[in-house]
Amino acid sequence: MKVIFVTTYDAEDVRNWSGIPYYMGKAFKNAGIEVHFIGNLKSLPDNYFEFRLKNLVYNKLLKGKFGKFESFYEPKNLKFIARQVKKRIKEIEGGIIFSPGTIPVAYLKTDKPIVVWTDATFAVMENYYDGFKVLSKRAKRNCHLYEKNAIKRSSLAIYSSEWAAKSATKDYGKDPRKVKFIPFGSNIECNRTIKDIIENNEKKSHSICKLLFIGQEWDRKGGDKAIRIATHLNESIKVELTMVGCNPPDSVIVPDFVKVTGFIDKTKREGLEFIDKLYKEHHFFLLPTKAEAMGVVFCEANSFGLPVITTDTGGIPSVIKNDINGKMFNPESDIKEWAFYIEGIFNNFKKYSEYSLTSFNEYSTTLNWGVSVRKFISHLQCLEKAK
Repeated sequence: MKVIFVTTYDAEDVRNWSGIPYYMGKAFKNAGIEVHFIGNLKSLPDNYFEFRLKNLVYNKLLKGKFGKFESFYEPKNLKFIARQVKKRIKEIEGGIIFSPGTIPVAYLKTDKPIVVWTDATFAVMENYYDGFKVLSKRAKRNCHLYEKNAIKRSSLAIYSSEWAAKSATKDYGKDPRKVKFIPFGSNIECNRTIKDIIENNEKKSHSICKLLFIGQEWDRKGGDKAIRIATHLNESIKVELTMVGCNPPDSVIVPDFVKVTGFIDKTKREGLEFIDKLYKEHHFFLLPTKAEAMGVVFCEANSFGLPVITTDTGGIPSVIKNDINGKMFNPESDIKEWAFYIEGIFNNFKKYSEYSLTSFNEYSTTLNWGVSVRKFISHLQCLEKAK
């Protein structure tokens, strides 16, 4: 089986898109797939006359009053990207065009089958993530257009959540038989066993409830709420909250029981070792996020046996099963409910240990790249048989 892995960036660089394309490509190769990478695609320059004029009108003269103009999403630019892909795939005989995003294939003209495996459609993101809310009507129209084109051209449209998969059918009219749901895996290597999780749990503190928060976007990931949950919980039991990836705004008062580490580079050995240490020491992974397409970090937490305490939003329900590998709370629920739940589990360590094992089992059976890529291959085999 041959896959032509197309991205606008370098998919073999683990720093791109949280490492998802890197680990995806690695899992393909581990499964015996022949992978040809096409990336580092160029965009038309910002000083391109048409783009410069629209940028002047929308972003400078009107100061974003009617939304932000983004030249990247202009059909002219995406067609420019598609022509680069078309030129480079001519050098590769056979194979399936694959992309972990819809942009590189939105305007691609090819006889080869196209398969996408991504985490969202533009329709579900438009009024969900803040970065998409500020776009101009023109930019949003362009985004819906490229999304529709890519989904229409795809022989298979695969999504990491049922939330996104339903959108491909509902919002873009894709045949449900050609839409699949396969979760992403963990972007941390794991050779742990049930025995390792049991032994590690025996070393964890029984007197201090340790909560781990990892996220680079303070507001979207719910950094402030995480502190409030931990503060309320600290009124009943001793708590330690470690916050990784971002720093609280100056306006936030950080209690003594909160440790802020800032960004940790997982591409370096010392960074990975530190993250590994944090996961092993903590009891729960706490992320009261406001918006999430899936959350690969949940797979990582489960791979260390950490139950995930998070919000019922976006694609998370496809990853977290209540009381099996975590607990989802309504976005409007009181922080007391979050704290009460955590306290109840922590105070019954036998129950916590069982919870940790079911969390790890969910990772082992569902939320890892090996399992996901096997499902991916089975869908591709069905696709090849249908030719």
